Amino acid sequence: MKKIIILFFITGLFSLTAKAQIWKEYSSFYRSVGVQLGTRGIGIEGSYPLNEQFNLRLGGSIFPSMKMKYRQQKFKLNRSDISLFGDWQPLYGRDSWIARKWIVSAGAGYFFENKLTRYKPETQVSNEPKDYELEWSKFRPYVGTGLNGIAISRQLNLSVNLGYYIPTSSYKLKTYDMGSAEVADLENKIESLKYSIAQSLNVQVGISYIFFKNSYHK
Repeated sequence: MKKIIILFFITGLFSLTAKAQIWKEYSSFYRSVGVQLGTRGIGIEGSYPLNEQFNLRLGGSIFPSMKMKYRQQKFKLNRSDISLFGDWQPLYGRDSWIARKWIVSAGAGYFFENKLTRYKPETQVSNEPKDYELEWSKFRPYVGTGLNGIAISRQLNLSVNLGYYIPTSSYKLKTYDMGSAEVADLENKIESLKYSIAQSLNVQVGISYIFFKNSYHK
């Protein structure tokens, strides 16, 4: 009887040790492909881990080309890009949930289109006259952070990313029938910190399908 109890004790202890080891070495990176939704629009992204701590992501996004109304003004955003990111899991090997999900990212994106058009207010004609066109730099280095590997099911993961595309050149502004005072006021708004952050901010949520996943952790 004592031998059976000791055997159960050793087996249980080994199981707990093995489970702790699995959690400790858990990486948030897997080979995957998924869809993304965020400030860059909708897109597709693939992920390929280099090892347990480092990962590569390649994706492309496009913002649906449609007019939007805000404060009695009509806007149209044309944006599409391809981006490459390198991810690092700084706390890999620790047991906490945040350590197994938190990543830091760096990379770059190239925007094929990155332009905002505002139309003159209160116009009802089909070919609405433009107020101004604002175009931002196309090639942009990127820095960010996020949470990766949040399990929805055995093969589906959720990711959340927050980052900043760093401008590499000044904006281009083209105005239509605007006075010098209006242009000066507009340029002050464009160059403000709030406006600069808003046009470069990347907020992205993704759901990805994982290939060759042998374990399931939430």
